[in-house]
Amino acid sequence: MPVITRPGSSDRLQGIEDRNSQSPSSSHATITADIRLIIMSSIRLMREGLAATLQNRDGILVVAAVDSSSQGIASIADAEPDVVLIDVREINTDQITAARLIKAANPLTKLVAFGLDYIDDSVFACAAAGFSSYVSRECSADEVHRALMDAMEGRMHCAPHIAAAMFNRLAEFLRESGSPEPLPSLTSRESEIFALVQQGGSNKEIARKLAISSATVNNHVHSILLKLQVSR
Repeated sequence: MPVITRPGSSDRLQGIEDRNSQSPSSSHATITADIRLIIMSSIRLMREGLAATLQNRDGILVVAAVDSSSQGIASIADAEPDVVLIDVREINTDQITAARLIKAANPLTKLVAFGLDYIDDSVFACAAAGFSSYVSRECSADEVHRALMDAMEGRMHCAPHIAAAMFNRLAEFLRESGSPEPLPSLTSRESEIFALVQQGGSNKEIARKLAISSATVNNHVHSILLKLQVSR
């Protein structure tokens, strides 16, 4: 795939490409297919900083860092990345439009929102635009890395209260749809977990309450989403 460039950035992006193409150390030798990542932000320092932070992480290949102009959006579509990390600290119509255009051009590309304020309207706007994971402006580099890996593997990464807001909105939608039995296909355990997620419980909190592992809770949540035919 071609490396996305923009005026004044070719040398820097080539440097990223060169560093990622070097032979990995023995501890990274088992990595065979890195996630091809593009970072999009209207702030140059932000996108370049994120690129520098993530480029040496296991399983990540930073293809480019672009601005949110129409040229930047078009170049993302051409590169067909696996994941696009989008700076949404100042969420606006342009960013939502950009996300929709990226998903329309490459439906398999995962979108991860960086710096999202946990305001219901902003979360729902991002979800509707196709974002699958969310990290706050206070998150660590490790959490960003986990969010990227989760997005690539089809898991939603977000704070517990974002999950709660989404499940509450889903429950509200099901009630308004007039269905006499809105959750007919859930097992008793899934219904129990669904209720606890609505209350804002994290996987670990739900696991402790039900005396099961966090991984089991995560599997149940994934099953709930599949049964309700919700992709994110």
